[in-house]
Amino acid sequence: MNITRRTFLKHCVASAGALSLGPVALERLEASLTSENAPTVVWLHGSGCQGDSISFLNRIDLTSGTGQKTVDDILINSISLNYHTVVMSAAGQTAVAMAKQAQQKGGYILVLEGGVPREFEGRTCQVFSFEGRDITYEQAIKDFATDAAAIACVGTCASYGGIPRSGSNPTNVVSVKEATGKNVINIPGCPAHPDWTTWVIVQLLLDNPIELDVYDRPLAIYGTNLHDNCPRLDVGYATSFGQDNLCLLDLGCRGKAVFSDCWSRKWNNAANWCVDCNGMCIGCTDPTFPGGSFYS
Repeated sequence: MNITRRTFLKHCVASAGALSLGPVALERLEASLTSENAPTVVWLHGSGCQGDSISFLNRIDLTSGTGQKTVDDILINSISLNYHTVVMSAAGQTAVAMAKQAQQKGGYILVLEGGVPREFEGRTCQVFSFEGRDITYEQAIKDFATDAAAIACVGTCASYGGIPRSGSNPTNVVSVKEATGKNVINIPGCPAHPDWTTWVIVQLLLDNPIELDVYDRPLAIYGTNLHDNCPRLDVGYATSFGQDNLCLLDLGCRGKAVFSDCWSRKWNNAANWCVDCNGMCIGCTDPTFPGGSFYS
């Protein structure tokens, strides 16, 4: 499966400000995407809701102005996306064979979405069957991680375990890094903002270094504290939900412990974000999410 490179570039141009891409970087990106050696992307799904994929597709659709057809263009003709269960048209052995071709070639970008269940020998999450064998998500990511040029964990589930890991965790879900022992780039969020995912992929395509924090998150995205930069800082505290323009800290907002740029980037094509619609920050980019109580 191939996702038009030209259309992916159009998406990046439309999002250049949000992605911090200047003219020189866009020229380099165009050269990379038009090269016959443009990197392949393999995207696998584990324990999660696949909301990160939907979030990513939503951003592409919003910036394109032409609807679902452009999403198809990007995920079929823009970059060489060899495997993605949400959007690929192939199925069964044909689909898996394409992922295996990428694995044999090596040097691909491995995008992983969802936590990694280890209980019952990982059989609670099987990603595909190949040559008569059922392959678990744990086994698949270990196999593909070996020959990947870079590993991007999209969403909090892949990054730290997220919701599938919470509570009693009966399937023993762990993060991708714990399961593979490999260096990863974590892009947490529930879901991850599409600009965050695109930014990381673009930096990898450009072969740019990505500075990470102690939780393997890009500092360019997760380097600022949400509470310290919140527009509602120092304007008084809300005593009940629905009160506009007041800090929600006393109602359980987790912004003090959260690092992300939601306050400036916003969501849904910069239409709004959680706090601005009077919903407190639930801390979905934090490694501890969703632990503890949301409300005091």
